[in-house]
Amino acid sequence: MDKLIGFLKNKIRERSSLEEIVNVFERMCSIPLEEDMILFETGTFTSFADASMFQISLVRQFPNEDEEFYQVHVDIFYETDDENKKMSESIWDEDLSENIFDYIRNSKAFAYAKSKEYRKVKIWCDET
Repeated sequence: MDKLIGFLKNKIRERSSLEEIVNVFERMCSIPLEEDMILFETGTFTSFADASMFQISLVRQFPNEDEEFYQVHVDIFYETDDENKKMSESIWDEDLSENIFDYIRNSKAFAYAKSKEYRKVKIWCDET
């Protein structure tokens, strides 16, 4: 897990584009693990500076030793506006017939966000 977080923090820079961030996350997901799953989630949440922010989340989940899961997150935060407030989805790679990274790059949220300036990127890990 530390290796994955280190990889992300080393490759994602303060002003990396959304395309670069997704590319780095995809490369991190190619590091072999057993039984991993990838989640793509978007929506407006209160999780940064106690203000509502539009968020694009990329999550890689894999089993830990206690029959629970580690989750490696890359969260990208944007100011909310009338357009992104309407965008909300949550989808696991196993629920798709296509590659999840193709799905992400073709999503409405990605098309919207790639031309916007994000406020912050947060790279972190937790356990379920």
